[in-house]
Amino acid sequence: MPKVVNKKQNSVVIEGVCTIRHIAKNDKWEVDAGLKLGGLKKHRKRFKTKHEALTHGNLLRIKLRNQGTSAFSLTTAQQVDAEQALKVLEETKFTTLLEAVEFSKRYAGKNLSDITIAELVDEFREMKESERERDLRGASEATLREYKYRHGVLADNFGEILVREFTKDDFEPLYTSKGFSPNLLSKTKTLFNFAVKKGYIPENPIEIDPPKKKATEPKIFSDQDWNKLILTAINSQDHEFSKGYKVQLLPFVVLGLWCGLRPTAEIERLDWKDIHLDDDQPSVYIHPDWKVKHSRWVDIPECAVALLSKVREKSGSVVKPENLRRRLDWLKKQAGVADCWAPDIMRHTYASMHYGLNGDKNGIANQLGHVTQGVLDHYINNGKRMRERSRKFFSFTAPLPDQIGETVI
Repeated sequence: MPKVVNKKQNSVVIEGVCTIRHIAKNDKWEVDAGLKLGGLKKHRKRFKTKHEALTHGNLLRIKLRNQGTSAFSLTTAQQVDAEQALKVLEETKFTTLLEAVEFSKRYAGKNLSDITIAELVDEFREMKESERERDLRGASEATLREYKYRHGVLADNFGEILVREFTKDDFEPLYTSKGFSPNLLSKTKTLFNFAVKKGYIPENPIEIDPPKKKATEPKIFSDQDWNKLILTAINSQDHEFSKGYKVQLLPFVVLGLWCGLRPTAEIERLDWKDIHLDDDQPSVYIHPDWKVKHSRWVDIPECAVALLSKVREKSGSVVKPENLRRRLDWLKKQAGVADCWAPDIMRHTYASMHYGLNGDKNGIANQLGHVTQGVLDHYINNGKRMRERSRKFFSFTAPLPDQIGETVI
């Protein structure tokens, strides 16, 4: 092979093809073929090692010798074919030939249905209605309402599009323009999983990103803070928060701290008929159409039974909804916990204390319902250091007046 090496040993010339030179600035080897390969743009590529650069240079030499500059461009037939394809492409939803080829590769030879997005939504809803009539899991009234909203967005905006032609690129611009939560895109996966199962499409067009790792660990109360919170709730139970409205948040705090219930999805939905204080094992019933779509019984420890017994009623909401957010903000401020308050802090405190007392991972999961492994690990790690604190937490007692709320803050 004709090759000339200069005296400095930092460049190589492959005659009639390219020059290979060392670029000291970034310690790379550059193959420079100039305009020898045809076209208006010079051919230059860089490699980490001299060996890689020589290999590439030799490849160029072989192609030029065997095929001339046509080895580096489309043939005439290929150019004609590409031009014709691009004209056809203007009548499709694709913007590049590559997209069209990838689509063809994915679906070629498959006898796919002509079902539209609107028809798919209707068929999925009928299937879920049938499951609800049979009282199957995953078909509660709340779940159907969620599907109706999520899939309604699809049907309203893309109803006439064939399911097999729908892509994530159709969906995302709409959600961006409407300001929808990005999570709603991933939550449509159920509909397209159904389409895959029915054989309408070979794969789900919605790419689901893996869940992000929790950035911060769940916060829990210090012993002083949870103590201040419960004592404030006891002493302000019948305090008139504003004209005609009392605080009445003792059940909210008790069920959050000593049962680990979710504030909005569970505590605020409870009726006093769900609180079973007189059973051999006092417990609270969580309905199957709340949050995790299956029912559970949550134990009520003795310290919580004593407090709830003072304020329980025969029926009606356990936590009155009127001005609830304002009442809760007032309570947090009066107890001095407003600055440390975080979402689900009572639930996190309960779980850590539960593990500290019992050392039972399954016990935590059963009491809380669904909980991710990452959060569960945090409860366990926290709980290992809290045995003595946990004993005091679950043996809490407070002087109770005959009528809770006699002492007003």
